[in-house]
Amino acid sequence: MFPSKRLALLLLGSLSSGVCGLAAAQDAAPTFYADALPVFQKNCVACHQPEGPGSGGLFAPMSLLDYDQAKAWAPMIKNALVTGYMPPWGAHQRHRGEFKGERYIDDKDKELLIAWVDAGATPGNPSDAPHGDALVNSGGGTILPESGWWIGDPDMVVGFDRPVYVRDDVMDWQPTVQMQIKRGELDEPKWISKAELAPGGPWVHHIVSSHMGVGVPGRGPFTYPQGWGVLMPEDPFVTVNIHYHKNPGEGTAVTDSTEAGFVFYEDGDVIDYVVETNLLPHRGWTIPAGEPNYEVNNTYDITEDIFLLSMGPHMHYRGKAMRYELEYPDGEREVLLWVPDYDFNWQFLYEYETPKFIPAGSTIHMSWWFDNSTGNRWNPDPAADVVYGLATTDEMANARIYFAPTTPQGIVVGEEIPPAILERAISADKRRRERTKLLDQNEDDLNWLTEDENSR
Repeated sequence: MFPSKRLALLLLGSLSSGVCGLAAAQDAAPTFYADALPVFQKNCVACHQPEGPGSGGLFAPMSLLDYDQAKAWAPMIKNALVTGYMPPWGAHQRHRGEFKGERYIDDKDKELLIAWVDAGATPGNPSDAPHGDALVNSGGGTILPESGWWIGDPDMVVGFDRPVYVRDDVMDWQPTVQMQIKRGELDEPKWISKAELAPGGPWVHHIVSSHMGVGVPGRGPFTYPQGWGVLMPEDPFVTVNIHYHKNPGEGTAVTDSTEAGFVFYEDGDVIDYVVETNLLPHRGWTIPAGEPNYEVNNTYDITEDIFLLSMGPHMHYRGKAMRYELEYPDGEREVLLWVPDYDFNWQFLYEYETPKFIPAGSTIHMSWWFDNSTGNRWNPDPAADVVYGLATTDEMANARIYFAPTTPQGIVVGEEIPPAILERAISADKRRRERTKLLDQNEDDLNWLTEDENSR
């Protein structure tokens, strides 16, 4: 039966409406300047900007403020969004709003960027681009200060006496080096408010210091909450242990000029909480060759009331996932941090927006998962059993925490420092110097060039 004339007209009208709707949808396809750029500014340009800043030795490969670069990278941008690789952030969505500097991207922003790529990554009209303050900071995107340091203009900068030479045949090398004051002065003990490490390049796997904290790929500066700080004693040197890791071979040698900057509290400021740290390493296990989901567990008892400031899980290439879980004295449990997809290239420090109170008698349960199978594309050797070790091709199961006792200290900057606190600060670096062999950078002494790669 043929449709009636009226039905035919209705069908024709519906078809026309659909065609017009499709044309309108095509006309409304997102463009770079009007749609994608504001989303990039909100979520990405803290790193993806011209001459972008380093983040623990990592540098963004392109600027997403530039259309031509964004267009060229469009397929990779879509893939990074679909897989969740970007923006980089390990903490599960359940923690949204808990930690400073979180890098979650809203679903609507993600969908808009994917739609922009799918529609051909068109430029649109440059006049539609945000202007003025919106270009600099649109919902979280930040631009590196003119000082070249995220912490602003440092009160003091330290660096090597001369660049450290990392020779061709080095794959893993961990020298301990004394950094000298390059700018500023330290004529009396100072309270550190901010500290930032500036690694010389991606071959700097990590840096450990009593005063700077820990620098690893992807980790930004330490900015302590007001009234929290670390004491730096009067000393012409800052001792650091650096782990260099690179592919060995002819022509791979590099010279490293890593620096660190500090901002100090001013006289009259009050320090209530002296920051302490504990690596919480767990050893004594062996990951079997080929094992895709090997689990390691450990516990740590809290013996006094503390404020937990931050957590920094650490594993190597086989690291798969990590969890901190708190058991309160009454037996109640709470997940402090769940990192379901650990990425060795992005080792974040998860700092609470507000330091978390943990009562004495609590226990922190720590769990690590490792993938030592062929399914792990980063695995150096799936046929090897793996133990805790210093080399990047070994493994680690660390669960560093930063914390402070809850009793306010009331230390006034510029006045006498309690002797016990001053002695503890002096001892921390003294112990490091005594238990390690310092790298001698004297031009007439080249013995350090033949040190064992794994010496500390």
